[in-house]
Amino acid sequence: MFERVPLWAQILIAVGAAAVLCFFIDLVMFSDLRTQAERDEKEAQKIDLEVRELENVRVQLNDYKKKIEEYRRDLQAYRVNIPEEVRLSETLAQLQNIARSRSAVVREFRPGNVQKREFYYEKSVNVRAGTTYDQIGQLFADIAALQRIVKVSDVEIRQASAQTPKLTIEATYQLTTFYASEKDILGTEGDSK
Repeated sequence: MFERVPLWAQILIAVGAAAVLCFFIDLVMFSDLRTQAERDEKEAQKIDLEVRELENVRVQLNDYKKKIEEYRRDLQAYRVNIPEEVRLSETLAQLQNIARSRSAVVREFRPGNVQKREFYYEKSVNVRAGTTYDQIGQLFADIAALQRIVKVSDVEIRQASAQTPKLTIEATYQLTTFYASEKDILGTEGDSK
């Protein structure tokens, strides 16, 4: 029966039969392997995506660590400017010494109550002192040069009733000092590291 078919048709039929046979052999023997390879490829892509996400998390974690360290340095700088309550008395004594160094006669140095603010405390002191106009300006300049934050407000300057070369004015003003603890600044309940 194949003898009547031309040679080129016989070759074409043989090649077609071999292709169909290869397809069925491939379908029966290798389809499971192909399916497994596809699953493995999807799993590898999923793992690769997770690795990239974890790498991003690692980079973000390093950024957060740097930010935390920067915040700790800032906190240390703030501590210099806003002392804790324990060091408040040192600041008040320093303010009295500044007044004395400027030849001011401190007639009144009356500390007020502590006022709680958002994350810090304020303590005001009402001061009445006698000095010269030039020396009061120097006194305020010395207070402004302090490393601590001290606010001078409610300044009133009057001529002194009894004038001498070292006492020409009476000045009343309010000094406000600020302090906070690390717990107050960070807003934490427990100890922070």
